[in-house]
Amino acid sequence: MIWFLIAALASLVALVLVLPVMRGVRGDVSDGRAVFDGQLAELARDRELGFIDEDAARQAELDIRRRMSQAGTGDAAALAPPAPASKWLRHGLVGGAGVSVILAVIIYMLIGSPFLVGMTPARAPELPPEAQAVMAELENLRNELAERPDNPQGWAVLGQAYLRMGRYGDAATAFETAINWEPGSAFLFAALGQARLFETGGIMSAAAREAFARALDIDPLDVRARFFMAEAVYQDGDREAALASWQAILDSAAPDAAYRGMVEARIAAALADGEAAALSGDEIEP
Repeated sequence: MIWFLIAALASLVALVLVLPVMRGVRGDVSDGRAVFDGQLAELARDRELGFIDEDAARQAELDIRRRMSQAGTGDAAALAPPAPASKWLRHGLVGGAGVSVILAVIIYMLIGSPFLVGMTPARAPELPPEAQAVMAELENLRNELAERPDNPQGWAVLGQAYLRMGRYGDAATAFETAINWEPGSAFLFAALGQARLFETGGIMSAAAREAFARALDIDPLDVRARFFMAEAVYQDGDREAALASWQAILDSAAPDAAYRGMVEARIAAALADGEAAALSGDEIEP
């Protein structure tokens, strides 16, 4: 089985690591005299070639031999090879390596997946033709925007597609790029706020609130910005003001407006939350 092979390989690696300890291998320690011999030989060549005069050569030779003598009379203990590791230390290292190998095999057998070795990875399900066509269009749009980024409508379309796909961070980036080219669009600021809101799981962040506020500064009647700013008021704890804002959206909406159902559902959910809080004692009227 695969774990037996893993155990054999781990044991081999551990053996290679502890083998020098078992053998007590030590490195040689040099006293540095070979360096002085090389300096003397080099000095002799320079003297023969005339690169240095006799007085300077004799002075250099005396200096080299003086340092050689000092090195030879140094502390012998410093030049002595280190003592080999104790028997108990070597045995402890070897035992520790063996225990590590055993533990590695046990842990792999407990949490590993040896049965996956040799299996063919499962193929990801293919997208339906409609989804493939949409992905191809998005890829073409991304390529076009990479070549011509001064296209706010293209960035808005890309942002809306990312929003529907749940890629909220990418959607926010696309809307911000569109706003750079068209900073006076309430639609783009409201879409940016929605992407930022969904990015935080429905919690009204400062970035989302600012985007909705900018949208309302440009167009106070923007329905999406009004709806989500009422949500911000609701999350701030002012349920009555939020309900009034949502009701105002309904009062000004056409009978066949597509967003009526969403606003009505939000009002119903807020009323249900208020009733549940009142029953639990969180809200008690004086």
